[in-house]
Amino acid sequence: MHFTILIFFVSFFLILHTYIFYPVSVQLSSLFFKKKYKVDENLSPKISILISAYNEETVIENTLTNLCEQNYPKEKFEIIVGSDGSTDRTIEIISQFIKKYSNIIFIPFEKRRGKKFVINDIVKKANCEVLVFSDSNTVYDNNAIAELAKYYADDRVGGVSGRLLLLEKSGSVATGNKEATYWKYESWIKNCEGSLGYLIGANGGIYSIKKENFVPMPSDIPVVDDLFLSLKILEQDKDMVYCKEAIASETVAPSIKWESERKVRIIPRSFETIKQVKKLLFSKRLLISYNIWSHKIIRWFTPLILIILFLSNLAISIDRAGIFYNVVLIILSVVIISGIIGYFIDRLKINIRIFQIPYYFLISNYALLKGFYRYFTKKYKSTWDPTPR
Repeated sequence: MHFTILIFFVSFFLILHTYIFYPVSVQLSSLFFKKKYKVDENLSPKISILISAYNEETVIENTLTNLCEQNYPKEKFEIIVGSDGSTDRTIEIISQFIKKYSNIIFIPFEKRRGKKFVINDIVKKANCEVLVFSDSNTVYDNNAIAELAKYYADDRVGGVSGRLLLLEKSGSVATGNKEATYWKYESWIKNCEGSLGYLIGANGGIYSIKKENFVPMPSDIPVVDDLFLSLKILEQDKDMVYCKEAIASETVAPSIKWESERKVRIIPRSFETIKQVKKLLFSKRLLISYNIWSHKIIRWFTPLILIILFLSNLAISIDRAGIFYNVVLIILSVVIISGIIGYFIDRLKINIRIFQIPYYFLISNYALLKGFYRYFTKKYKSTWDPTPR
């Protein structure tokens, strides 16, 4: 029983740490150890905006129009779009833009290979000193590029992430997709990490790095591009910062089903990505290692830790070990039951908000567990279809 109690408290601590203790500790660290970076509001380095697109006919026109209208010197930036074997009207739409804008470069790849291959190839065509990565459905505020650029006045900076806002559609809220709510919490953590120069994972729809610090993604290993490139910046002893004034927006998936499938796809690639930067797990810059373990690795293992916590808690409570264990078991049971109720009322298209958060929490952790399984069984592929927006 002593061993079971030990397992219980280790699991209990890890859950509290990744969701509560770590966010609080990184907030306190940002207050006391926040770095002061040199910024220049008038700095305008030459920038290449890079987009990998696959069957994005519904969004690519709006995104390109938005980028072409940025408040940034037109002679100082170019837009490079790579089509990853698109079979819809994506190529036709982009071809029309080439006729109107001389700073758009279009590279249609006939064979579909995956986002990382497209990025690796179009970076070779980039003519500018700073690379900005955008998704096909991301809409930038007019000053977003200029806000990213100002941090490159400081030589310590190798990369800058912007702030991504997730916009909820009425349908996504009704179906229990609380990704936008969770994202506010996640963005707060990113802001704290970025103030220390140790951002663990940029926002894929709006981030930038110096071209000289770009590391091509491995062709034989599936990785998450924004996480990989962010960590490679840190690996080169450069700072990865967060600029909350550089704002972009995307809409969340129309249902929690699509959002959970996205998480399932990402998890195997996330584990492979961490394997590519193993030395950061035990870095001399201790805060980097602390951030990676706390924000990413423990969070990814949460479903397994929760299962261990529940089973050990149940065993201890059956043995009548004390009121504390009973209270924890009741809380865990309420969360599980509420999540299950949330699942059924979601299937019935009934919107009861009190059940949506536990439902979102359970389905997100189920997605992590499913992604974990796919990682160990190698049942995942290098490409996937865009999430409907």
